[in-house]
Formats: sequence, C-alpha cells, structure tokens
Amino acid sequence: MQIAAFEQALEFTLDELVGLQFSFSYTSPDVLGGRQAAYEADLRSELARFEPAGRFCETRQTVCTIATRG
Repeated sequence: MQIAAFEQALEFTLDELVGLQFSFSYTSPDVLGGRQAAYEADLRSELARFEPAGRFCETRQTVCTIATRG
C-alpha cells in the first residue's frame, strides 16, 4: 500500500466565499428563500470582522491511499 499526500494553498475573496456558501445545498438561495438577503448581510459582516482585509486563505490537504492486489 502506498500513501500520497498533497497540499494546495487556496485564497478566496469575500465575494468568492459568499458565492461558495450559496453553492452548498444547505445554504442555497432556494433553501434560504426570503431570508437570503439577511443571511448574506450577516455572513459578509461576520467575515469582514474576522478578516478585515477580505482575503481568506486555506490549505487543502488531500491524501490518496493506493493499494494493489499482489
């Protein structure tokens, strides 16, 4: 068995994070309905408070396990 690990540095803007959040099924515009505008305003406010510069960094880790029959 072999294991390969990879890291990918990602950076998002505030607009990209808001768009990403709306792409999830549990916070999609259809699910939020009439609460979407309030949700977006709260999300933007909290993200701006967390990172005033508006640049959000993440390191994504992927681990692949490779097994073959002998």
